[in-house]
Amino acid sequence: MISHALVDGPHGPILARVPGDAGSLAELVRGHYVGERRLREVRDLAALLAESRRVHHLLPLFGCVPAEPDIWAELIACLAQELVVRRVNLTRVPAAVRCVAALRELGHPLAELPLRLGRGERWIRVPEYQSGWVPQPDWYIPEHPEAAGLLLDGRTLARVPGGEPAIVSTRQEERLITAAVEHWSSPGWAKIFELPGAVGPEELVPLGVNAFLPDAFVAETVLNGQRGSLGSVVAELFTSAYCDATHSSGLRGGYGRLATWRSVAGLVRAPADASVHRVNELAARWRWLAFRITRRTPYWTDQEFAVGALGPRGKVLSLLVSHDTD
Repeated sequence: MISHALVDGPHGPILARVPGDAGSLAELVRGHYVGERRLREVRDLAALLAESRRVHHLLPLFGCVPAEPDIWAELIACLAQELVVRRVNLTRVPAAVRCVAALRELGHPLAELPLRLGRGERWIRVPEYQSGWVPQPDWYIPEHPEAAGLLLDGRTLARVPGGEPAIVSTRQEERLITAAVEHWSSPGWAKIFELPGAVGPEELVPLGVNAFLPDAFVAETVLNGQRGSLGSVVAELFTSAYCDATHSSGLRGGYGRLATWRSVAGLVRAPADASVHRVNELAARWRWLAFRITRRTPYWTDQEFAVGALGPRGKVLSLLVSHDTD
């Protein structure tokens, strides 16, 4: 049963009609969500529906197949992915398959996402909502055990043995890598390096991410790393994309999942037209590193977060660094 607080909120008229006739609900959605903020509100509504209603109450909504790229198409696209990230296999729901096929014909970006989780997404978990509908991050990468001592002056940067790494990333690749944290207070810093010689993850971990960071980052904090897995990194990126940041709302399930795989695609330099399945295959050949420090004071929480991806031959390193203060 949906609480009175939810029904009395901005999404109340829609929530009160679910379950119900899909066609009538579509007309209600089209009349209710107007103006510039409607897309963000519909993303929140899709997340709220998936969180608060039983799956068998939501599946009939896919019976109203979108015929144009309107607000109903947006809701259905978001709802499908909100169910998928909650481990509903929509490939077994013919109505959902038809809806997504129609969305693909309309050119909707979420229609390219699979209708079930892949092997690289097995640790994805939707963050729980607290009061005010602000999700709290559930970090999958543990705190570095030496966080208290990881302050270092920027002039003492470590260097990669054998010479200076060369930056080989393009502006487009760097923007792609930061997709999962684009709404954070720091939109992210991303680079792809060609290393002077082949190295392994065990050599990069003690070296620390600071060997590659600009002085502005290193002057505050040095991040040493630990070996991770593709699954843990995907889960971390998804949580970062899903959750609200300091100055903006999170992307929620559909666009959060899309942004996650865009970041992974950028990190492994996947072709522009690569599907999620193909990106998953490429990413499985890379070796992953994870870095994080959280500093808490009575007034704010400051988080530094980084992901490193080392190419199969050990000569290419992709790096994403961002931070958020709330």
